Amino acid sequence: MLKRKRGQGREDVRRDKPLREFRQYVAAGRSTYPANVCEHLVAMPARDVGTPDACEDHTEADGPIVYLRACLECGHIGCCDSSAARHAKAYARETGHPVIQSAEVGETWRWCYPDEILG
Repeated sequence: MLKRKRGQGREDVRRDKPLREFRQYVAAGRSTYPANVCEHLVAMPARDVGTPDACEDHTEADGPIVYLRACLECGHIGCCDSSAARHAKAYARETGHPVIQSAEVGETWRWCYPDEILG
């Protein structure tokens, strides 16, 4: 498990659709997410995921960790799509666990991988 250092890594929101959509909502001054949430997001409401400081699957060869995401089904911590390794997405594909939540301080947004929707 490689620990993240604050400010390490450079985000790439072009390939990080969840982060890009979240930032669009914030920039538009919205405080709520779309009303058309999917069954996965309804079944897995936002919760306190703590403040992890490491991606559970990262190695030094994976490059810097940009942001962390928590699986809402089992609590696994993975790095976001802005990180080169994209461990959160890989874990969701491997396990079939559909929903992640931002593990960044002050953020409670969630992302459903199968339906590609922010909640």
